[in-house]
Amino acid sequence: MINIVGLGAGSSEELTLQAIKIMKNGLKNFLRTDKVEAVQYFKENKIDFESFDKFYEEENSFDEVYLKIVKKLIDEKDCNYFVPGHPLVAEKTVKLLIESGIEINLVSGISFIEPVLNIVKRDISKGFILLDALDMTDLDINKKMDIIITQVYNKRILSEMKLILSDIYGDEYKVYLITDAGLESEIFEHTPIYLLDRKEVNHRSCIFIPKTYDFTINDLDKRLANIEVNENLDEVSQEFLSVFTKIRSGIRKGYWTFDEILKNIDKMPKLT
Repeated sequence: MINIVGLGAGSSEELTLQAIKIMKNGLKNFLRTDKVEAVQYFKENKIDFESFDKFYEEENSFDEVYLKIVKKLIDEKDCNYFVPGHPLVAEKTVKLLIESGIEINLVSGISFIEPVLNIVKRDISKGFILLDALDMTDLDINKKMDIIITQVYNKRILSEMKLILSDIYGDEYKVYLITDAGLESEIFEHTPIYLLDRKEVNHRSCIFIPKTYDFTINDLDKRLANIEVNENLDEVSQEFLSVFTKIRSGIRKGYWTFDEILKNIDKMPKLT
């Protein structure tokens, strides 16, 4: 059995008693990364561990890294696997281990989400969206939901996020860029989207996007709900493809943004 343990989002003082008990159970300890403050507990108490950070240098993509980690753990069979934050929050290796069917024991830790919410002072009781910058498109964005985007660890990714978010929210819309949430080194900025790629980030950085009540694609869907449609699937598909192609072409040529299209639709008379 593999014990999958969350190390929390802060220092070793935030480790749970169960996490400490497991790291001392005599099984081999593996860490997805030792770039977490909680690793000091292992070092101060002379608890042996092996980090998978070397895999990030050996492989060409994150997917390859994750698969290599999972294979190593499955081959080991009985071991402890420690991940930052909470095992079920933005941890691809944990998802892969669960899907593999191998016997696991999940031990909770405080995720990075709680410290982020403390910073932005937001209540997410009505839900929010958690996105991975490496695996998202503009279609994943819902402006009526608070959004946290992870994996924004370099300026290339920040530049990609700036382009996507500017198209949807506008250049001046303010978001939070947060690094090291919950740690002593915690920093955050409330910044307009157009400045995102000028900021310094690391692998513990994320973007928090406050929800807005501007017109969205969901509103468009409601507008279209009562329109009588042609039941011929081929014709409907062709019509949709034609409209979609024109929209994308216009966006790429700079004629308009997707957000401008939605706002213009909102000004039109309601369809009946």
